[in-house]
Amino acid sequence: MSRPTLVLIDGSGYLYRAFHALPPLTNRLGEPTGALFGVFNMLRLELKAKPDYIAFVVDAPGRTFRDDLYAEYKAHRAPMPDELVAQIAPMRQLVDALGFPQLCIDGIEADDVIGTLALQAAADGIDVIVSTGDKDLAQLVGPHVTLVNTMTNSRLDPEGVVQKFGVRPDQIVDYLALVGDSVDNIPGVEKCGPKTAAKWLVEYGSLDAIVASAGKVGGKIGENLRRALPQLPEPDTTLLREMYQRYEFRAALKELDGTSGLGTRDSGLEEMTRSMPTAGAHSVAAVEQSVPEGSSPSPGSRVPSPEKNYELVLSATQFDEWL
Repeated sequence: MSRPTLVLIDGSGYLYRAFHALPPLTNRLGEPTGALFGVFNMLRLELKAKPDYIAFVVDAPGRTFRDDLYAEYKAHRAPMPDELVAQIAPMRQLVDALGFPQLCIDGIEADDVIGTLALQAAADGIDVIVSTGDKDLAQLVGPHVTLVNTMTNSRLDPEGVVQKFGVRPDQIVDYLALVGDSVDNIPGVEKCGPKTAAKWLVEYGSLDAIVASAGKVGGKIGENLRRALPQLPEPDTTLLREMYQRYEFRAALKELDGTSGLGTRDSGLEEMTRSMPTAGAHSVAAVEQSVPEGSSPSPGSRVPSPEKNYELVLSATQFDEWL
């Protein structure tokens, strides 16, 4: 028997990409419509495929647990343009009108919701298609999880991840730790580009092994690697324990308490997926109910980001973001 299919749509990602990719369209009332139009066309393609299950996942407003883990997370980003803010509510109304179930969970990014549901569904005998343009989600790719970018009409299966990044899907987290991510304000190893990161991971196998062999890496890049070691292997175990207890990541908590440190890939996701119901068009409400109460930080815990009006552009990716 063939496996049913679940499509998880990165709604927030597509809204941003459509906003920057399309011209500033407006309707007769002068309301901005460019991003809305882009998302609508993407949703029409998804409907034509007629999947068994589908969910539209968006970021909730406010802080997430990622902000608590790393204070500088996305701190360099400018406020969302008014033209984009004005299209969020219409987008969600449009999604409702088209009959798409929506997921928006306080304190948790859309990426993390997608990752949780994708792994759980695959384990439950469902083939998963993640509709996104986010390279971070390549870590989810496996025999039953595929990434599809409807804006570029491209697909990423395990072989495609190797061809694109030079590493396996299970090495993507380590790969991104080495190269960093200017979009999310995540530092990597200085001057370590994609080719160097892929070379190291092919040679050593994992970030932990690279860290253990850092003294063998020569040249300036070796110096940069050793200088970056404090930010690569040493997690804040006190904060991690608080986070794992708060979000009930029981497996991760057991590993943290049972060892001197935490592996680079373990986020407690497997435990979280086991505790959540099967994802799909008929179980979205149940998924939302399964999230522990109080997952949204209190207003008093919010730390305002420092005002910034500049960014040093050092890469083509950064320049493209500004452009």
